[in-house]
Amino acid sequence: MWERIVDVINEGKKFIITTHLFSEGDAIGSELALKRFLCNLNKEAVVVNNELLPPVYSCFDPDKDVKFLKSKDDNINLNDFDAIFMVDVAAWGQLGDFADMIKASRITKICIDHHPTNPGYADINVIDKDASSAGELIYDLITHMNGELTLEVATPLYLSIATDTGWFKFSNTSAKAFKACSALIEAGVKSQIIYEKLYHNKHVSYLKLLNLMLGTLSSECDGQLVWTKITKKMIKSSGVEFVDTDVIIDLIRAVNKVEVVVIFKELGERKTKVSFRSKHTIDVSKLASDFGGGGHVRAAGASLEEPIDTVIGDVVSVASELIEETSACVSSGSSLT
Repeated sequence: MWERIVDVINEGKKFIITTHLFSEGDAIGSELALKRFLCNLNKEAVVVNNELLPPVYSCFDPDKDVKFLKSKDDNINLNDFDAIFMVDVAAWGQLGDFADMIKASRITKICIDHHPTNPGYADINVIDKDASSAGELIYDLITHMNGELTLEVATPLYLSIATDTGWFKFSNTSAKAFKACSALIEAGVKSQIIYEKLYHNKHVSYLKLLNLMLGTLSSECDGQLVWTKITKKMIKSSGVEFVDTDVIIDLIRAVNKVEVVVIFKELGERKTKVSFRSKHTIDVSKLASDFGGGGHVRAAGASLEEPIDTVIGDVVSVASELIEETSACVSSGSSLT
């Protein structure tokens, strides 16, 4: 499945790489690994995102390889490049303002992704819904081309796979993902250091935000649907720089009765980000698609041009109906056999 992409890489000289809005570990790790791999092939490669790199990931980019699309210091002309790689991007809408620029250019458009909702929108698409992460696919590309797994390449690849599998506790954790991570550790990756940099490096302001979020916790459907919100006022009063919802999601999802967790984040007066997670039975990618988003069966998201309270009302109503229609039966635990 890699033949066309390999041809583009071998024949080209300059490449640009990007990922989706609200980038996280898989997105950032994938694009950094691909950039470094291409540079190791003596190609010119640049990473350009529609948003600034979240501060929590800055330690993985010491050379500041991730550029900001709207920076005055970086004048990007897509037609100067041979191809653009869009990694971990399931649809044009996930690229924000960058999407129109890419579509209007003559550049060869390549998508490498693992989301089942991806329709195959690029000129060349490698979409594998069975892959644990986009990082696993970049690893496959590198090994397919007999590329060297240097520590500089292996570290962001491990970041990608580990974060998108929830540190190997989600249902997308596969033997293939473990095999890839084994090879990355053999290349010198220190798993515990990556984990500590991400999760053991928070400021006390993060605890203040968690307290505020827990204060807005609400439930529906006899406790099977639980949601909370993050407003701009809450972020400002807590003083937190980067909002990481993984901890609160894991806390809520640990309750044995909970099937679906929804986090609403206010981005502006008429802009709201919604994160969906489920435990056993509800396909939240379908739920997200009802609101113009997408993702995976157990993890998905959407962005809406509506005030947060309006979005909460609409989403909670649809999610409640879906749970009732599905008659979700949430057990206290799954069988180990």
